[in-house]
Amino acid sequence: MPTNKRAKKQAPPTPHSIAGARVVKDAETLKAFADPTRIQILMLLGDGPKTVKDVAAMVGLLPTRLYYHFKILERADLIKVTRRRMVSGIEERTYAATATSWTPSPEVTTSLVPSGVIDALLEVVRAELELALRVQADVPLGEPGSPVPVFSLTRLALSDDDAAEVQRRLEAIILEFGDTGGKKPKGKRYYNVLLAGYQAPSELGDAAAKEAS
Repeated sequence: MPTNKRAKKQAPPTPHSIAGARVVKDAETLKAFADPTRIQILMLLGDGPKTVKDVAAMVGLLPTRLYYHFKILERADLIKVTRRRMVSGIEERTYAATATSWTPSPEVTTSLVPSGVIDALLEVVRAELELALRVQADVPLGEPGSPVPVFSLTRLALSDDDAAEVQRRLEAIILEFGDTGGKKPKGKRYYNVLLAGYQAPSELGDAAAKEAS
């Protein structure tokens, strides 16, 4: 029987609804991110459970240099112990990340810069991007199959509604292709992606001028 009722529009995905995502809601947890080594640990554990020795071998540091960072991440509930076993009379712990992506909530926006998270995050991204560019294969930069298939800095002209639409589309891509912490699908590679859209300084007016002075 025909009806005039419109189909209910599906709500866009949000960081809360994307599998494997976590929204950071307090400054103390945010501070746990404020170190390049801890960000590296989180990214590596996001690929699958590992011991401190496993991670140490991958980042080229002694395990004794990492125990402190593991304690901070565990205290912040960013990683968890998934296995314990005795090795030569010493307990060996296997850890896993409690999420595969992280987004700060609006409540902690003012803590992002003073916490040191921005500096630490960009330092890790710089190091990993430089590594990917150094091992660039025969496939040109920006092409599918390249170690760096996407590399772009651009400017968008957006209204508030446009910005919401861009956010919805990006979150839909994350929902479709994002790592949910399971086994990597056959024939696919992992890519680390940092997304940040911010108003140009010319749009920030007196606030930007005051900050720069």
